[in-house]
Amino acid sequence: METPIDVLGLGCLAVDELLLLPRWPEPDTKVRLAGRDKQGGGLTGNALVAVARYGARASYAGPLGDDPDSRFLRELFAREGVDLSHAANLPGARPIRSTILIDQERHTRTILFDLAGTVGALADWPPEEMIAQSRVLFVDHYGIEGMIRAAQIARTRGIPVVADLERDEWPGFHDLLALVNHLILTRAFATKLTGKSDPAEAVNALWGPGREVVVVTCGEDGCWWRDRLSPSPSRFPAFVVPVTDTTGCGDAFHGIYAATLARGEPLQTRLLHASAGAALKAMHPGAQRGLPNKESILRFILNPTVVTANQG
Repeated sequence: METPIDVLGLGCLAVDELLLLPRWPEPDTKVRLAGRDKQGGGLTGNALVAVARYGARASYAGPLGDDPDSRFLRELFAREGVDLSHAANLPGARPIRSTILIDQERHTRTILFDLAGTVGALADWPPEEMIAQSRVLFVDHYGIEGMIRAAQIARTRGIPVVADLERDEWPGFHDLLALVNHLILTRAFATKLTGKSDPAEAVNALWGPGREVVVVTCGEDGCWWRDRLSPSPSRFPAFVVPVTDTTGCGDAFHGIYAATLARGEPLQTRLLHASAGAALKAMHPGAQRGLPNKESILRFILNPTVVTANQG
């Protein structure tokens, strides 16, 4: 019998080039970089690395090519312990290429990206039996047709579906949204979908048949959540940390939530560990290098004044 997969991910991968700016440049000026780095990225890519660092079994079942960026990610995932045996080896597939400008003065980031190849879930992959081996299915909005198929299989099999969704312009988006029973959205995207600027009202608007948990994340203001046992939304506070870069904080939250869900942890533990992981990530530049491991999360929860994260 094959070893079950804790979290099976199907969505987008990226290669991120980070440019650290001491301040945002004025037009027609030159600014010397404070640093630069190259890391893995992408909604699903970051989440799966977070899963693996937490100590859960992560597997990627989307497309990968043989271009330099795909090879870079293959090597990175091998080091991180993310299984690629279920990936679709596809000529023409290529991760998203991103350039991330980090303003160290204002603690903001701007992401520039391009799509030059096949990205996200494929319409007919992975096979149903592969999905059936997983404890949690992780999806995003890249490759909606394939995401819907996989989510339908997972729901039929009683497998929870966790999603990281940021854009709704693709046909079929709302069909996918309806299949997600562990829904975690940013406040900005929840407001866009519901028209509710209050996060508690947005949680209620997103609640519906088939939902198990709805979470609206609010950065330094924590998150609002609701589950089947809760008649109304409640707030979960955030950890207070010095922020270096928020890139990947939401991915850390999603990935650690999925890992703890796969391991059978109760909701309050899922929210606590996901919030701690996102806070630890915020203290490091880039999406993946600052993702913490489980031991770092547990130490931080016991003593939040200790602001160190394992770099993997």
